[in-house]
Amino acid sequence: MNPPPSARRERVGDKVLSNRTIALCAAILVVSAAVACWLLLRLYGHGTDADKARLDGIRTVGTIVLGAGGAVALLLAARKQQTAEHDLATKRHDLALREQANEDARHDAAERRITDLYLKAVEQLGSEKAPVRLAGLHALDRLAQDNPAQRQRIVDVITAYLRMPYALPEPAESAARERYWVQLQEREVRLTAQRILTDHLDPLSGAGHRFWPDIDLDLSGALLIDFTLRGCQINNGRFVGAEFAGRTLMLGVSFVGDTHFGDATFSGDAWFVEATFNGNARFDRAEFAGDARFDEATFVGATAFRDTTFLGEARFDDATLSGNVVFSGATFTGNASFRRASFTDAWLPGVEFSRDAYFDRATFAGDAWFSRVAFSSYTTFDLAVFTGDIRFSGATLDGVAYQPPQLQGDDVLFDQ
Repeated sequence: MNPPPSARRERVGDKVLSNRTIALCAAILVVSAAVACWLLLRLYGHGTDADKARLDGIRTVGTIVLGAGGAVALLLAARKQQTAEHDLATKRHDLALREQANEDARHDAAERRITDLYLKAVEQLGSEKAPVRLAGLHALDRLAQDNPAQRQRIVDVITAYLRMPYALPEPAESAARERYWVQLQEREVRLTAQRILTDHLDPLSGAGHRFWPDIDLDLSGALLIDFTLRGCQINNGRFVGAEFAGRTLMLGVSFVGDTHFGDATFSGDAWFVEATFNGNARFDRAEFAGDARFDEATFVGATAFRDTTFLGEARFDDATLSGNVVFSGATFTGNASFRRASFTDAWLPGVEFSRDAYFDRATFAGDAWFSRVAFSSYTTFDLAVFTGDIRFSGATLDGVAYQPPQLQGDDVLFDQ
């Protein structure tokens, strides 16, 4: 609020009075100095030695007085400077507090806006109408793209939606046709949700600005339709009990953390060509109805295919399995190929190869256990290299004890 005019006039008057006082004091000082000089010359200006001595003494005292006055003036100036700096620091502090308060207000407003948009999008995702659910997915996509801090939470919402129970649509008679169309619309919604995830998990999508790094993906128990990941990067991936309908492609995918496909089912072909599993990779009790291809895949951590079923062709050609690899109890109904695969420790006790098994040029840097393995058809280890212990105890070829030809190792056991 501005001060009234009278107050402003009083302030101006005070300032003018102060200036006049200063000028008057200065004039008095000048006159006093002139009178003092005249008196000194009047009294001691005769030129005698005594007068000269008195004038020198007075000059010395005057110099001391002037020096003391200068020191006092410097002290007052320093005090004034200190006061000005303190006032400036106070103003800066007050300004910083106001700016922080404004920033907090803007942040709170942005957080409220994000929360409102998030709740509205989630509400749309729960609608009974498929177009509204699609709008909710796209709203979540935009919200996550503009707010990196919200991405993991929004990915969790989308994956939770995909984990909800769903059955693939099947053509039906007129009595069930409405339900068929509802399922067909839901299929489109789910495909959109999958595309949102796969698009943002690709480091090269949209020149990289649409890539969401450090994302955990939990699709346990989800029904995924023609699920495709190309060159994507996933922090931790959980697909336990997931059902992969149609063809599954995870080409060149990098799994940074642990990956779990335990009890997952693949109804069509599943390709993990050039995939990289930097953490532990578990496919225990998974079922591959079509061809399973892990060509040139890299397994860095522990890898487990315990009791896994391969109904189609299984290929691990040129794969690198650096960690401890376990295939115990696995079943290979189609041909199994491990050509040029590189193993460290390979454990295959109780594995059943119903068709041909190829280990040509494979290398086993550590122990290789083929105990109780059933080779039912053509089997070859041509030019395979075994560095550690090799055990084929109890292994059979068409029911007969298996005797691998020309294998070299520190400890080769063929006894039943």
